[in-house]
Amino acid sequence: MSFDPDGAFRFALRAERDSDEAGAEDAYRRADGAGHGAAACNLGLLLFGRGELEAGEQALRRADERGDGDGAFNLGVLLAERGELDEAEAAYRRADERGHAGGAYNLGLLLEDAGDEDGAEAAFRRADLRGDADGAFNLAALLHERGDDAEAEAAARRAEERGDPDGTLLLGVILQQRDEVAGAEAAYRRAELQGLLAGALHLGELLRESGELTGAQAAFRRALRAADDDVAAFAGEALDELDGPLSVDPG
Repeated sequence: MSFDPDGAFRFALRAERDSDEAGAEDAYRRADGAGHGAAACNLGLLLFGRGELEAGEQALRRADERGDGDGAFNLGVLLAERGELDEAEAAYRRADERGHAGGAYNLGLLLEDAGDEDGAEAAFRRADLRGDADGAFNLAALLHERGDDAEAEAAARRAEERGDPDGTLLLGVILQQRDEVAGAEAAYRRAELQGLLAGALHLGELLRESGELTGAQAAFRRALRAADDDVAAFAGEALDELDGPLSVDPG
């Protein structure tokens, strides 16, 4: 009976889900030895997880050479972390060409950092089209920054639908700038409910502008608990302006 690399790969996935690392590694190695791209990628990630960096990288390179999108993407992440940005960009491009949403998104980030706004936008659009929440959010942020707010709003809504609270927050900002106060307030409240306390900060500012000072004070108190130091600092300054220093609400 001939060896079935796809079957070995499926066995490895089940073993890994069952926390059988030794069984998973053995099956990944056998499938990798038979030229299976995804098995090489998963073997590489497993090796990285236990600190075998050189062997892990070689496995990712084998996966990439076999046309595996995840292999190219993870190799790109490794290269970017090492500061090898040209090589990382090339790996992300290969992943993107294979339909990988994360490859398109990370390529967009590199291009944006390099000042290639058109290239970044195109990459974020591809990530967004593949259902990536980060791609939708970054596309929305880029469009909003240059004033394309109708399209930015649509992209922010897609990011929110995919579970990205930053998309919800940006949606609130866009609506507030259009004086759609009720919609903006609802978006800020949703962002806060999703765990983003910058939503509470923006909600407090909106309520203060509307003259709802009690609600604003409560929102700023909640924002004080933010892990983001800037959000907490702005909330503290806002509370000081309202009625002097106040303690954090323990609830």
